[in-house]
Amino acid sequence: MANVGLRHGESVNFTVRGNCMQILVNGESVAVRRQRLYLPGDVVVVRRRDHWNAHRFLGYALGVHGVIALTQADEAVRRDPAALVRAIVGRAECGVTVGDRVTALGRYARALLHRPIEGGRWAP
Repeated sequence: MANVGLRHGESVNFTVRGNCMQILVNGESVAVRRQRLYLPGDVVVVRRRDHWNAHRFLGYALGVHGVIALTQADEAVRRDPAALVRAIVGRAECGVTVGDRVTALGRYARALLHRPIEGGRWAP
């Protein structure tokens, strides 16, 4: 499944593998819905080169190759490698608390302060 190709508002179910997210349970089925805009704290599924991640969305940034998404697993110390926004499959339909959003915003601010820069934009 290289590309789900969801349109705005369409959804697909994924089975969770792993325990890196506090809100998702290994083996659980979760619906993922395509949206136009993602907010800090949302759990988004990102298509990577050889796998898919369901991690917390931190925010957007301008990268060398366009607008990128910054994500991080709840249980991770460091954030994920930046991904182009077009690699976001959609938002997992699971509960997001105010605390989740505040934590994501804090991680986003930290990422902005320590960003790898190349020519004034995020490096890959």
